[in-house]
Amino acid sequence: MPMPTLADLKTHLRIRHGHEDDDLQMKLDAAVDYASQFINRPIPWKDEEGGDVEVPGSVRLAILIIAAELYANREESVVGTIYSKIPKAENMLHFYRVGLGV
Repeated sequence: MPMPTLADLKTHLRIRHGHEDDDLQMKLDAAVDYASQFINRPIPWKDEEGGDVEVPGSVRLAILIIAAELYANREESVVGTIYSKIPKAENMLHFYRVGLGV
């Protein structure tokens, strides 16, 4: 699947207007970064030949869930609280983590 787009996020959030597009794009970018940091690899990652791997559906949905959480709770000010609010997204990302050791 392709990377989630702003249009995908707006559909996920059921937003039809465009006056929050810049804010939504910032949250989508942050969600991709969060997911990438969590799985310890870039999204999309590369295959053996150096081509982009299709973004798995669960990773794509996790990114949308994270972005939606950032949108819904944009005023959160306590550092680290987002971690406890997106266990569903982290569970979906868990199987794509690399470099965890034994």
